[in-house]
Amino acid sequence: MTKTRQDAWTGEEDELLANVVLSNIRNGGTQLKAFEEVGKQLSRTASACGFRWNACVRRQYKEEILQAKTQRKELAPTQSENNTKTIGKMVRMEQSPSGNIIDLQVLINNIDLLYKKAFEEVEPHDQVDKLKKQVLFLTEENQKLSLEKDNIEKEYNKLKDIIESSTRLLTSGSRLK
Repeated sequence: MTKTRQDAWTGEEDELLANVVLSNIRNGGTQLKAFEEVGKQLSRTASACGFRWNACVRRQYKEEILQAKTQRKELAPTQSENNTKTIGKMVRMEQSPSGNIIDLQVLINNIDLLYKKAFEEVEPHDQVDKLKKQVLFLTEENQKLSLEKDNIEKEYNKLKDIIESSTRLLTSGSRLK
């Protein structure tokens, strides 16, 4: 079903849009999901809802947005801790073949560290490659400029010699008169 409403937004629609977006922010959802949800309720496209939010409604709810973000941050650790505890309990019930208890949280932390190290190493390598290319480019540019400078200096010295010899000829010619 294509949604092609082109009528004006009402105050109630703006309020619904704001409430759903703020709720999604509080719960760690995305604005896009909120726009899709409101779009279904109002028979509007998610794009229209997003445009309305960004163009008009968001400015009216600055404080509420900050509060929602704060609430999301307060909720996030508790949800994460609950998940970790639940997973930890499940894993401790299982034992490895050697009889040792598997600590999933330690395993997750180690995998996370390895993942971060792997991407930290890739990034500096990319930077080094970029810098090497830049050094090569600048070295070539420096050589070109040095040659150009040398040529300009030679021409300058030639002109200087011509001017000096002309000045000498003029001064010696004026003495003859």
